[in-house]
Amino acid sequence: MNKKGFSLMEMLTVVIIVGILSSVAIPQYRKIMEKGRFTKAQAMAKSLYDSCERLVAEFGVESWVDLPASKKQIDDLDVVGVDVLPLGFNIASNGVLGKGFVYTISGNCNVNIRKLEGNYKADFVFTGSEFLCTDRDPESCNVYGLD
Repeated sequence: MNKKGFSLMEMLTVVIIVGILSSVAIPQYRKIMEKGRFTKAQAMAKSLYDSCERLVAEFGVESWVDLPASKKQIDDLDVVGVDVLPLGFNIASNGVLGKGFVYTISGNCNVNIRKLEGNYKADFVFTGSEFLCTDRDPESCNVYGLD
């Protein structure tokens, strides 16, 4: 007898193997994409921090908190000007909103980062030398490579 095509068992085997592979690959792909987004967020946080430090030095005060109220606006930072802000970022209420993150400044120019969307929502702080995960969910911190 001349057989052409695949049997039902062969097709089921292929479908099961593809299902198993995709169940492993898709979550890993999502984590890699989240890390890429966070890398961009880190670059923006460093820019905001440096800009805040320059503004604080310009006024000769100790921290963001000590700035005069008229200069304690997020759009006074030189990195936040309309012509300087990266594509997809906007000035929000005393913060910068962009690419699923909100950035605000507090204390000694610490940049607070809040992840708004996606599977791994988290809060971070950039202190000028390191990124800290302040989220209570350890899985969110692990995805971004922070403890």
